[in-house]
Parts: sequence; structure tokens; C-alpha cells
Amino acid sequence: MTVAGLDSSRLRVKITGRSLPRCADEDLGFGTVITDHMLKVEWSVERGWNAPMIIPAGPVGLHPFAHVFHYAVECYEGMKAYVDANGDVRLFRPRMNMQRFRTSAKRLSLPDFDGEELLKCIETLVDIDKDWIPRKRGFSMYLRPVIFSTTPWLGLTQCAEAMILVLCCPVGPYFKSGFVPIKLSVDAKYIRAWPGGTGNVKAGGNYGPTVISQANATAAGASQSLFVYDKHEYVTEAGTMNVFFLIRNERGVKQLITPSLEDGTILPGVTRQSVIELSQQWGECETIERMIPFGDIKAAFERGDVLEIFGTGTAAVIQPISGIVYEGVEYKPITEFNDKALQVRLTNFLVSVQYGDIDHPWSHVVPKSTWSKR
Repeated sequence: MTVAGLDSSRLRVKITGRSLPRCADEDLGFGTVITDHMLKVEWSVERGWNAPMIIPAGPVGLHPFAHVFHYAVECYEGMKAYVDANGDVRLFRPRMNMQRFRTSAKRLSLPDFDGEELLKCIETLVDIDKDWIPRKRGFSMYLRPVIFSTTPWLGLTQCAEAMILVLCCPVGPYFKSGFVPIKLSVDAKYIRAWPGGTGNVKAGGNYGPTVISQANATAAGASQSLFVYDKHEYVTEAGTMNVFFLIRNERGVKQLITPSLEDGTILPGVTRQSVIELSQQWGECETIERMIPFGDIKAAFERGDVLEIFGTGTAAVIQPISGIVYEGVEYKPITEFNDKALQVRLTNFLVSVQYGDIDHPWSHVVPKSTWSKR
């Protein structure tokens, strides 16, 4: 028996008869408002992928034994949709998201799918709900594709049933303070990820256990934790972001360094990769991916050679970091935070690409669908 692949040509659409409540753009937070529709695709080991469906957004019924409840068999993606000056809807490097989504699913033993076919379905969903996308600069519509095992068995077995949902959410800035530097607190106790684990995929199990660390960071007067591990205190991520340090090394050479992907503890962020590529193209400094013991960063602080620190991610794009608290001492970069800072110029370029102000291959225009909203 041949099982079916995920096929966008089989997409079915049911338009809602009653729009969901909205709020003013200025009242938007992150992840609190859902749009009218969502994409749903079901899978079983016997028949493969069912026809994709765009349906009114709402609760999803699952068997109480579903694996996702008991063994956290799920992973997800984070993407954003923007509206440009001509009214066209754009996505930022969505094929990288689709590839990472497939990689994450494979690590969790979830079924594979055709990323191009799923992207076509997502494009239709975004076009149908495009009126929900905020037009204000710094605002966007966040997309959350998620795949999870619905296998109704308490035994820890291979996935036999699964589901993909894609949810849409109009959002404001991830940090309420906006593009304002935040403080990090080093956490060597609660380890986010470790070699051989799942730090290099976007699995929910990476994030839920970090809430306690976040609470401790807040209590220490910081906004996020900087996670380190091992006796060398290797730097991994800052909260839910990849992290970059602009430093001068001991020879006085300017370097932009970020933790490498080699030990499997770092999520290969789309914004992270974009910053690396831009830095290499601009050629203002050496761009280096490597294992970073926090002791190296501390030594650079003590020399006065840490110029800038920032985090990257889909939600925040680029988040300036004003300092790092380590063993009760706060260390700060020496560069003044202004329009000349590398992180500010990187942000301006990326945002201009995302909103279509700059013609760039990273900006993907969503084709207008043939589905009517009647």
C-alpha cells in the first residue's frame, strides 16, 4: 500500500463565518491573539498525510493518551509575515524554516513531509488572514508551525499518528521595552542543552525547563539567562536567542564570535545565519563560530575588549544586550549604543529586507491565493 505525501494540491479551505476579536496594534503583545484560521494536516503510518485543511481557528481534540502529552513528542518553527509598502505579504527565508522543521521532526521520530508543499499551504493561510498583519513598523504576524505525535498509547513507541498545525498571531515587539538593551545573568545550574541532546532542534522540551532559570534571572535584575554548561562553562544561548559577541582579541583584531553548532547544543537560527552571512559580506571584522568558554568572554571584559553583545532570533530579530551578570559582578561592553553600532546597522538592514524596502533574495513574496473569503 502506498502512503500519501503532503500535497498542497489537495488543500481544502473552510472560511469562518464569524471573525475572532482583534485589538489595536499598540496593545499587541507576543503570542496572545490568534487569527481567524489555522492550517491542519493529519498523518497516520497506514495512509500517510491526509488532505491539508485550512479551518476556523479553535480547540483541537486529542486522545488523553496522545504521546505529545506524556513524552513531549513535538517540535515547532517560528516565522514572521510582513506587509510591504505595496501591500504585498512577505516571509523571511521561509525555506530555511521548512528545512529546520523537517530536521527537528526527524530528531523526534516524527513523520517527514515535503517542505515546499507545506510552504505552499502556509502561503495560502497567510494570504487568507493577511488583514490581520499589523502595518506598523516593528509589528508583524508570527507563524507557529508545530508537529506532534497524537498516537493514542501510553507506551513509548514509534509515532503512528501525528498532526501539523500552523497558527497565526499578530504581534508587537517581543520585549515590551522595544529595541532597548537588556541584561543577562549567567546560569550554570539549569542547563538548557548538552551534547547529544536536542539543543540543535526546535523542540518544546528545550524551553519549558528554562522557565525556572528565567525567573531566577528576573529576580537577579536581568531579563534573560545566558546558559553555559560543562566545567569550561561553554556559552550556548541567551534565553530563547542565539548570542553574538563583538570583541577585540588579544592581538587587537576585531572579531564577531558566536557559539558554533559543532557540539549540537545550539539551534541553527535563521537570523543567526543571516547575521553571519552579512558580517562576512561586510568584512568589517573576522566572523567566527567556535566553542566559547565563558572565561574567554570574562577575560575580554577585563581587558576592556568586549565591544558589543546581542541576541538574535525570529521573535526579537536582534536584541541588544547591555551587560552580563556573572557571580555577582556585572560586565558591560564598552561601545556606545548608537546608530554606528554593528548590531544597529545589522538590525536596520534585516528589517528593511523583511519589510521589502530592500530588494533581496531573502525576502519571499507570498503569492495571492485563489481562495475567496466569501
